[in-house]
Amino acid sequence: MEEFFDPSFLSELESLVALPGAEAHAAFVPTSLSERLASFLAPRPERGEGAPLDEAGFLDLTPQGVAERTNPLLEVCPHSDRAGAVQAVENLVVFFQALVPTLPEDAARAIKGVFFHLVPTLIHIAYNDFSEREDARREGRQAFQHLETILIEISSVRLAPSESQLVFRSIDQLTAFIGVGDYTLANEVISTRLLSIISRNKLTRALYRLMEVEVSIQRYLKEKLGYSTPQVRIPEDFAVLADFGPIRVFSEEGLDGVPRHFLQVQLPDLPILRDIVPRPGPNRGGLAPDLRSDSLGSAEADLPAGTYGMGLLYEP
Repeated sequence: MEEFFDPSFLSELESLVALPGAEAHAAFVPTSLSERLASFLAPRPERGEGAPLDEAGFLDLTPQGVAERTNPLLEVCPHSDRAGAVQAVENLVVFFQALVPTLPEDAARAIKGVFFHLVPTLIHIAYNDFSEREDARREGRQAFQHLETILIEISSVRLAPSESQLVFRSIDQLTAFIGVGDYTLANEVISTRLLSIISRNKLTRALYRLMEVEVSIQRYLKEKLGYSTPQVRIPEDFAVLADFGPIRVFSEEGLDGVPRHFLQVQLPDLPILRDIVPRPGPNRGGLAPDLRSDSLGSAEADLPAGTYGMGLLYEP
C-alpha cells in the first residue's frame, strides 16, 4: 500500500508516540459506576453470547452490532445530573456510531479499539463531569472535540500498516491522558501536534497530486485539440471537450431556461474538491478568473469568448 505520510512526518509521529504516557491506560471506573460498565459488557444470551464482551469481541462487531452495544451508554447518561458532561459524552457516542459504518475494515477495527478503551472514562465523566473546576471542564470538552477531529481526518485516508500503528498509538496516548484527567497534556502535547502533522502532510500531498493532475490536463488538451501548446478556445472547443477525460465541459439548463457551461476536472485522491480552483488564463493578457470547484469538481465556465490556458490552484 502506498504510504500517506512522507518520511519526515513519520519521524515526527515516532517522536510523538515516544512521549511519556504512551503506555498509560484509561482511568478505572469507581465502584459506584461498575454496574453501569457491567451492563455495557454484559453477555447477550439471545445472541448466543455466554461471556462478557471483551475487546476482541467488540472489534468483531458489525456497524449494526456496534450501535446496539453502544446504545445503552446513551440510556445510562440521562440519569446523571451533569448536563454538560452528559451532552459531551452523548455527542461522542453518536459521533462514533455514525463514523464506524463509513470506514474501511482496518480503520474501523482500530477506531473501535480506541472507543472500547475509552468506555470506562465516558461513564465516569457522564456521572462525575470532567472536573470540579470550570477551566478543566472546558479543556475536557475540547479534548473530546480534538479526538473527533483527529478521527475524521484519519478516516478520510488509507494508511499503510506502519503509519496506522503510529497514528493509533498517538490516539491511544490522547485517550489515556483524557482517562486520567490530564486534559492539558491531551490538548497541547498530543492533539495539537498530531493535527499539525496531519494537516501539513495533507497539504504537501494535495499539492503533489494537483501538480500531477495539471500535467495530465496539459497533455490532454494538446492531444485532444491538436494545438502546439495546451490551450482552450471558448466557446469553440467546448463540443470537443464534452468527452470524459482529465478535463471536460458539459452544459445544463438553469431554472431560468438559460443553458450554462460547466468545467469539470478529474481530481483523484483529493478528498475536498472545493479546495481546488481552476484558473483559465487569457492568452492575450487580462485578469485570470478563478472558478471555485464544487463538491463534484465542477465549476461554471462563465467566461468571455477567447483563448485560455489552464492552471489549478489549491485554496482551502
